[in-house]
Amino acid sequence: MLKLLYCECLKLRRRPLFFAAPALSALIPLGCALFLPDFREFTNGAQAVDGMMSTLFQMSAYLLLMPTLVVLAANLFFAEQDNDTLKNLLTVPVSKSALTMAKTALLFFFSIAFMAVGGLAVLAIVMAAGWEPVGFWRLFFVGIGEGILMWAGALPCVLLVVLLNRSYIVSVVVTFFYTAVNYIFGMSDYFIMQPLGINPGTLLPGTLAFRWFFQYLDISDAGTEMAELLERISPYFVTTSQAFLVITIESAAFLILIALVYKRQSC
Repeated sequence: MLKLLYCECLKLRRRPLFFAAPALSALIPLGCALFLPDFREFTNGAQAVDGMMSTLFQMSAYLLLMPTLVVLAANLFFAEQDNDTLKNLLTVPVSKSALTMAKTALLFFFSIAFMAVGGLAVLAIVMAAGWEPVGFWRLFFVGIGEGILMWAGALPCVLLVVLLNRSYIVSVVVTFFYTAVNYIFGMSDYFIMQPLGINPGTLLPGTLAFRWFFQYLDISDAGTEMAELLERISPYFVTTSQAFLVITIESAAFLILIALVYKRQSC
């Protein structure tokens, strides 16, 4: 398995854009620092860290990570067919199930790298401004957890990519729609304020991620509007164990489906 994962990484040498792709997560924090007045209103490092990491969680993870994962998945799953090397791999023999696990594992590590780069960009911006990054590392690891949540949330779209068998355009269009739905639902009180169970507030990655990470933000100096929001949604927060139990079940189910569909496809 490790050798297959290593081979998948080596393939990316022909696509250097994917090594630079995690840098996309730094774009929104940089844009906030350069162009938004909110950044200039921060009075200390704790406020800056909290505000910019919140932006990273709510913008970079939601709007950039999932589409990037699906584009990368489309390239990974059909690189062998495009280069007519899949038959050679299967005669080694290498099973399609093992290939599926290696490719999705690479996507998993890509998600972690994506959020880690964004977090380190926030750290660099805060320190460049001369502030002490109070509370940064706690939120940094929350960001890593959000990357894992977004990876699990992208698996339905990866399944769609495999089902459509190289219909890249349709896959990407559906992925952007799915991303938009997750973002809108993740900002909606109706979907956030649902009990833990079989409902969109639990099963969709956008709403689940919001219900998990929001409790880690420092809102001790929150205004009236934020305090009212917190009072409404805090009973619906989920613990780390609850959030990761949900995505473990979801990701296991989708990984099995992806492996089965990929295995049944002709070479």
